[in-house]
Parts: sequence; structure tokens; C-alpha cells
Amino acid sequence: KDLFLKKAEIEEEKTTKPYRQLIGSLMYLMIGSRPDISFSLNYFSRFQDKATDECYTHLKRILRYLNQNNYQLVYTDSDEKEIAYGYVDADWGSDKEDRKSITGYCFYVFGNLVTWRSKKQATVSLSSTEAEYCALSQVVCDALWIKGIMQDLGFTDFNCISLFEDNQSTIHLANNRENGKRTKHIDIKHHFIRDQIEKGNIIVKYVPSIQQIA
Repeated sequence: KDLFLKKAEIEEEKTTKPYRQLIGSLMYLMIGSRPDISFSLNYFSRFQDKATDECYTHLKRILRYLNQNNYQLVYTDSDEKEIAYGYVDADWGSDKEDRKSITGYCFYVFGNLVTWRSKKQATVSLSSTEAEYCALSQVVCDALWIKGIMQDLGFTDFNCISLFEDNQSTIHLANNRENGKRTKHIDIKHHFIRDQIEKGNIIVKYVPSIQQIA
């Protein structure tokens, strides 16, 4: 998290080692079975065009991590009565180059992990509450997609997906249409979540940070 790498500025600084190939191999593994490397892989993927030998050295640490943790489970203690639910989190301003935040989320159906992602946000957030709120707005679209699939499969009484969030200020912001002086600048597209909450498609629930899987 505290790592700060620089891209190669001239051609001679670019690594000749198989950086892009290693990224591709790790990406295949991450998509299929290892969501726990999503955050790190998201970071290293930004250097593919201008990776240095130092970038490659640090990238190989993911291989060492996988070798030492070759059997990793991502589980939840959430109420199993819920058909589908998700966890969403944001790492505020973690990119030291442009200070943009990182969104992370994962969804479970009948207690089984079905989809996950780590993605840099498009804009700089002025607070952790704003970063978490923007993360929620990104996740809502996937939540509605999962809801549609479940209804197509015959779960007609399935009406609402729970999203677990560890920032109580963000939960308050999502459930209230009034904006304070610190949130009135937030882009209108992020308020999509308020509309979905009012329609009963989404409910945002608090979860302690220690239980935040995303």
C-alpha cells in the first residue's frame, strides 16, 4: 500500500523482462479464483507500457505471496438467509501519483463468491466519505445486474440486494437527499444509488471494518 513506483521515462529504462506476460498470467488467476490479489494487480497493471526492472522485482512478490498462500478462502459471516449481497469499500487517495481512490467490491449468491473487482475511480475525492460514496455508485450497476439474473432464474420474490459498507457517513449520505457543504459538489451520476434505494432495489447496511471483506 505504501509502495510508490515510477514509470520508465526513456526507452533505456524499460525492462526487457516478461512483465506484460506475468501480468496476463496473474490476471487469469485473479479472475478465476484469487480475488485477494486484485488490489495489487490493479496497481502493477498501470506500468505495463513503461515498466522498469524495479517494477518487475516488486511484481514477483505476488508470486511469492501465492506460493506461500496457495489455498486461500474468501468467506462471509453474513446472514445466509440472504440470497445475494455484496461488500464495497474504497481506499481513499491511495494512488500517490494522482491521489485517486480505489474501489473494491465483491458479491455473494447463496454464500458463494461470484464476482469481484478492484478499480481506480475516475475523479479525486475530497474525503473518505466521498470516496466510499463513489464506490457505492459504481457497485449499484453490478447489483442490479445480479438481481436481474436471479429474477430470470425464477426467484421472483427476490427484490432487494444488501450492500455492506463500513463508513457510516456514507450510509447516511446514500439514504438522505440533502447535501451538506462538503458533499454538494459530488457529480449527479453518483446519486444513482439514492434512486435505487428509494425504489427498494438496494439497501445499504453497516458492517464493522474488521468484517469488511472488500
